[in-house]
Amino acid sequence: MKSNAYLVEYAKAQVGKPYWFGTFGQTSSKKLYDEKKKQYPKYYTAKDFSSQYGQRVYDCVGLHNGALWSDTPTSVPKYNTSQDLGANGLYNKATKKGKIASFDKMNGRLVFKGSDSKKTHVGVYVDGYVIEAKGHAYGVVKTKFNAKAWPYWAQSPFFTEEKQTAAPAPSTPTQAVKTIKAAMLSKASKDPGIDKKYTVVTDKDNLNLRDGPGTKYNVLKTIKKGKTVAGLGSRIGSWYCVQYTDGNTCYQGFCFNQYLK
Repeated sequence: MKSNAYLVEYAKAQVGKPYWFGTFGQTSSKKLYDEKKKQYPKYYTAKDFSSQYGQRVYDCVGLHNGALWSDTPTSVPKYNTSQDLGANGLYNKATKKGKIASFDKMNGRLVFKGSDSKKTHVGVYVDGYVIEAKGHAYGVVKTKFNAKAWPYWAQSPFFTEEKQTAAPAPSTPTQAVKTIKAAMLSKASKDPGIDKKYTVVTDKDNLNLRDGPGTKYNVLKTIKKGKTVAGLGSRIGSWYCVQYTDGNTCYQGFCFNQYLK
């Protein structure tokens, strides 16, 4: 499961994006507009949709689902019908929830508008603010949290509230550490199944260990084919957080899982 920390980072990255009813982070286009207008004609009467083509678009629950179904804040979301719940469904499925008087104000919690019987709108709580896909006239916005405006809260049933911690320190105290940026590590999801040793099996002579999950990120260390790395039990999509020791220096970063066996 992804964490609240990832939901927060994802939501922050979407502020300013347009609101399109029935969407969850797809890239807007004429094709998507025609499809959604046919499905939900009353929500597609504005005249500015064409000016928003090429941007990621959301409705209120789509902002949550976009984070759930995207490996990074910019990757293509992968729809999952079993997780496709409306605001009311999200609240009902949550096991930790309540009226706003009991809200603990943990970042990444969901806040809701509506009534006891039906929740009609959802946003993401972040440091005293709420990030929400407010409506087509507003888009995705960040506004000051007001308890009267958001009478209910819940922990998303699809995200864990567990706080991300730094990667384990090297076993030898004298080793220097070159590690993943803290902001990037906070986006990684826990995966105990990959907490093990791997052999580098790249089809080239070397494999790059990077400070982020992609080839655009800085190279921390070049690892030779056949060397061993240790998985740290976290990942962002297909990029695993791993640790590699070379002499007195311990490197912690991301490697693409295709090259780890």
